[in-house]
Amino acid sequence: MMHALEDEGKYDLIDDNSPSKTSSAGRPDELRPLASRQPTNGTPGNSKADTPRRTLSRSQTYRPSPAKRSFARANGTFLTECSFGVARDRLVEVITDVQPFEPHWEELNSIDLSNRKLESLAWLKGFLPRLDSLNVNTNLLSWLGGIPTTLRTLSVACNSLTGLTAYSHLLNLENLDISHNEVESLRQLGCLRHLRELKADGNNITSIDGLEHLDGLVKLSLQSNSIHFVDFGHCRWTRLEMLNISHNRLDNVQGLSSLQSLVALNLDGNFLGELEMKNPLPRLRILRVSANRLRHLQVAAVPNLRTLYADNNALSSLVKVDRLNKLENLSLRNQSARGLNFLTRDVRDVKRLYLSGNPLNTSLLEEPCYNLVYLELAACRLTALPEGMARLVPNLRVLNLNYNFLEDVRLLEGLTRLQKLTIIGSRLKSTKPLIRLLQRTPDVEMLDFRMNPCTLGWYLPLLVKDVPGALQPSEGTSGGKSEKAFVPQGWQELDSKFRRDLPDEAYIGRLAYRGLIMQACPRIRMLDGVGVSEKERMKAHHLLQGILRKGKMRVGGGT
Repeated sequence: MMHALEDEGKYDLIDDNSPSKTSSAGRPDELRPLASRQPTNGTPGNSKADTPRRTLSRSQTYRPSPAKRSFARANGTFLTECSFGVARDRLVEVITDVQPFEPHWEELNSIDLSNRKLESLAWLKGFLPRLDSLNVNTNLLSWLGGIPTTLRTLSVACNSLTGLTAYSHLLNLENLDISHNEVESLRQLGCLRHLRELKADGNNITSIDGLEHLDGLVKLSLQSNSIHFVDFGHCRWTRLEMLNISHNRLDNVQGLSSLQSLVALNLDGNFLGELEMKNPLPRLRILRVSANRLRHLQVAAVPNLRTLYADNNALSSLVKVDRLNKLENLSLRNQSARGLNFLTRDVRDVKRLYLSGNPLNTSLLEEPCYNLVYLELAACRLTALPEGMARLVPNLRVLNLNYNFLEDVRLLEGLTRLQKLTIIGSRLKSTKPLIRLLQRTPDVEMLDFRMNPCTLGWYLPLLVKDVPGALQPSEGTSGGKSEKAFVPQGWQELDSKFRRDLPDEAYIGRLAYRGLIMQACPRIRMLDGVGVSEKERMKAHHLLQGILRKGKMRVGGGT
């Protein structure tokens, strides 16, 4: 059959009429050889003006015979059927691979076909007519034909969808993920009236046009796109609770006050010079505006805010921050303004406070903050600690004082509930005050005193990028980072080799120092970026016992 098609195709190509090739039978006389031209009715004496101009009309172009047109249509239909057949066979193969023990495909309501190199979903609704949830992430799909209309949850991230991909046959969709495709417009989604959650991160979207009338939206994420301007005043998003437009190119945001149900707003990584909220947003709990160009931030419109992250801006102060009586997490790291005018008395009920990278003085803490459990003051150019610190923050659990100019830690005495303490890269000259301090903090689990004069020869040099104070709150847990967050990848392996190569005197000094801290803090699990093992505990214990015996012998011999 294929041989016959090929033979017919040869003749078809010979007689084919295309824009680049005109059949010799349909050529006008002017284009034919002189010998084959038809004689004209004019006489040689006729002028050029008297000769009618010959033109190519539709009646003069070549038209294939009805038989050939019928064959061409049949040939196209055959090739289309072959293509659909290949897609169907591929789909059967994939479904069988994913559900090898399910005999009744028609009863399946959920399936995961991700990372299967699928180019088409044709015939899917014939095999899985009751499908409710479908995951086809990381495939080669550019259109969504063949998906059953019953579908309510569709995840089609990392494919080849564009702004022309149609969704009109998926009117029951409630949850849609089209992240990391080639979508430049959202207009095709305007028909999805039941849509509640939309995730379209990592595309080429330039506006929110097409979504304005989707009044059922609850969660919307358009992270990492190319949006320059948004006006929410024209949107009917009366139920929208979570909005993420971070890492776009926004320099103007209007109409935020129309989103009265908003609970979480993420505007990180844009070009905003100001953030205007004309009317209150009483339900807003989380506001993220880090990595923008904000010089002032008016927060009176969000009185019930719980979390505010505004790192890497140009803020000198927060306007009316004292009205945020319910604020729990506040991060104002690395402000490019000359100085951050901030006092804890304005946020005395805050639980976690991140102020790293801002020049501060000891007047920062003036009034007690009894709820404060996490305090980060890395690279704040501190030369001394606030007086009465144990009285001002008695419930502190985590304290980060990395990269300051501290020479004395006695003012930390009394913080008996400390669990994590880091003073990397400061000016601590002796380990004795540290041991004395730690004897009164029995709950400590993690300590780090690297890059101080008293520990400098015992460890590898530590780079600034490895310091947790350089991390954003989004890069770790809020307030309570795990030990892994404090340890650079591969640090322990490097330290193991470094420790083996130490001279005996330095090795014994390091082990004795670590052993004394282990005795003072029985719960210690991580010390100076190195995990504390039972083997090391025993070795340090024996070393200290030996040193103690030698000391007693010297005292006895002297008497």
